[in-house]
Amino acid sequence: MPLLLIFSVAVQLFCAYHVLRSGNDRYWIFIILVFPGMGCLIYFLFVVLPDASSSYHGRSLTSHAIDKIIPERHLRKLTEELAIAETNQNHYLLANELARLGRYHQAIPHYRESLSGIFSHEAPMMLSLARAEFATQDFACCQKTLEDLIKFNPDFQSAEGHLLFARTLAAQEDYAAAESEFKVLVEYYPGPEARIRYAEMLEKSNRIHEANEQYVAVVDTAKRSKPQYRKYHREWIKIANDRLRKAVVR
Repeated sequence: MPLLLIFSVAVQLFCAYHVLRSGNDRYWIFIILVFPGMGCLIYFLFVVLPDASSSYHGRSLTSHAIDKIIPERHLRKLTEELAIAETNQNHYLLANELARLGRYHQAIPHYRESLSGIFSHEAPMMLSLARAEFATQDFACCQKTLEDLIKFNPDFQSAEGHLLFARTLAAQEDYAAAESEFKVLVEYYPGPEARIRYAEMLEKSNRIHEANEQYVAVVDTAKRSKPQYRKYHREWIKIANDRLRKAVVR
């Protein structure tokens, strides 16, 4: 009982603080204090949640939370829209949603349908198809799609696409060709992922010392960078630190 009371008081204090901090009407404090549970719930539903949804970060968090609860909430609508109008755009949107859900095998036919007519060599669509092909481990098709992308869109630039190409070569154990791509990538890729992927390829080639040098470079860059960088790339930085700790244990 005391724990429940403490929690209830904490929620009330949080809501009251939010009223004062956000500049909302002070009568909300009266409602929160007089009707502890119901008042806080009403304030959250009618004030906090709408306020969060009005900002980009808030909308993003809200959308992510809803996606976790109802992951296929967009799928039926997009499927119906495709049934009504079988257009390149509708195929592409449905493919993207299927890919978001991890259903890459189902997404690939829709990506290929979207790449027809005037959109036959649309670079972003081709890159999306290549991502799905890589996810299904169809590395040969992924490489062909990326090569066609560059062939028909010579001015198209994408660090993500370049990294995907290098990873595709590595996945097919064409390590020499992959390494030449990785060496270029680590010089300009925005973030540590390229170095991590390069290091992983070096490990597979039993070049452990060189792989560790890449992990060290990731950690050193993180130490010199701003907190926002370390927060945004924390997963890759953690991988580098974990691999280096394992190297010391060996």
